[in-house]
Amino acid sequence: MIDRTFVIPLNQNMPGGFQPRQFHQPLMRVWGIPDSKVVPALLLLHLALGPLLVFAPALAVLHVGAVSLLGVWWSALSPRTDHVVWICAYITGAEVMWRMADAPIFWEYGKYSVIAFLLLTMIRTGRFNGAFLPFLFFALLLPSSILPTVNMGTEDLRKQISFNLSGPLALAVCTWFFWQVTFSVEQLQRMFLALICPIVSIASIVLFGILASSKLSFNNSSNFATSGGYGPNQVSAILGLGALAAFLWIFNKSVPRALKITLLVTALFLLVQSALTFSRGGLYAAGVSAILASLYLIRDRRLRAQFALGAVAIFILVNFLVLPQLDQFTTGALSKRFSDTRMSGRDKIIMEDLEVFNDHPLFGVGPGQARLYRQGHNKSAAHTEFSRLLAEHGVFGLAALLLMMGLALRHFRKAQTPQAKAVVVALTVWSFLIMASVAMRTVSPAFLFGLGAATFIFAEQNGARSSSEL
Repeated sequence: MIDRTFVIPLNQNMPGGFQPRQFHQPLMRVWGIPDSKVVPALLLLHLALGPLLVFAPALAVLHVGAVSLLGVWWSALSPRTDHVVWICAYITGAEVMWRMADAPIFWEYGKYSVIAFLLLTMIRTGRFNGAFLPFLFFALLLPSSILPTVNMGTEDLRKQISFNLSGPLALAVCTWFFWQVTFSVEQLQRMFLALICPIVSIASIVLFGILASSKLSFNNSSNFATSGGYGPNQVSAILGLGALAAFLWIFNKSVPRALKITLLVTALFLLVQSALTFSRGGLYAAGVSAILASLYLIRDRRLRAQFALGAVAIFILVNFLVLPQLDQFTTGALSKRFSDTRMSGRDKIIMEDLEVFNDHPLFGVGPGQARLYRQGHNKSAAHTEFSRLLAEHGVFGLAALLLMMGLALRHFRKAQTPQAKAVVVALTVWSFLIMASVAMRTVSPAFLFGLGAATFIFAEQNGARSSSEL
């Protein structure tokens, strides 16, 4: 029986084990300022921050540097592990923002920084439990990495392996780390705040671009002009994630009404900006995840009436105010886009990946090589992680995929209460849907999947002792 705690006490002796203690008072309450005032202030600050990073490159450099230094400091020296989770959640939300601002970082920085900070924390604290299954998942993907060495240069090989395997590595590390972690309600809310803040900055960049554009046109495809000039798929996905985090935060009895209103407005703002990208994946992933989480939230009779009232209010607001205005703004293109059920070519890529798997079933064709073997016209990088695993890693990729499904089931079975199951379902389903639509181009699906491995303690569990069984 291993008692797992999220916070390492201030008097912990390093290295070695640690004595579990109760979670410290939430940071904002220690300062004597209620969440209902601090959270809106932080969100407004990040609302202004987004456009500033785009138009002031030096500020973008300072922002990346400050976040990185905090990550190194907290993972190497801080006695509180929650600091590390805050910074990793912030990086998860900020990764797309930094790309939009052309920050001077390498493409996979978000993934490797999260990997580094979590590994450093585990090494420093001596927490190594639960590593076998996550790293078996990653190890299964390594044999096929030898194949491309035959006909690829060293630099191209490095880029393809880094681009395609950094995501699975991040998933393995995040799952390993969070398997040993227990979240209280307050800790989960602080983590959600760290995740949402930079996503609000992304939404402000998108909004500023829309307001500043003199020529906006809408058709039945993803729109770069309404995505801040960046990839609509990734922008839509991360905006949807921010709305989902706000949704999960709202439905807790400890959240004051004023803060719930702030979170509701934030969620609607993010969903509107996600919809205007005309990339459907982000909105669908957030919606499906929220609906499935709701099936567990309504099992808690304390939340049932609150949820019903909230659902009715949101339906009325969205159906009779938001959607008509958006449809009018887009001259009817928005409703046409979201009523279109076609898969934008992903179905063709998936079918061609399956043909590649059928022709190379043992080891696949190697990381990043499936695009060269497709018979169709589409030679782009994989959009669906699941078909990529099969085409590029063969039966080893199939085994890794089945193991990932098994890990997701293990995470769900570990959740003990309706609210905990709602959180795990939302995090896991969102990560799977994003992997199905944009693969693992960012760290977000890996971080969310790994986060689902944690133990979530809600009010009815206070004082309960949690343990892990590997």
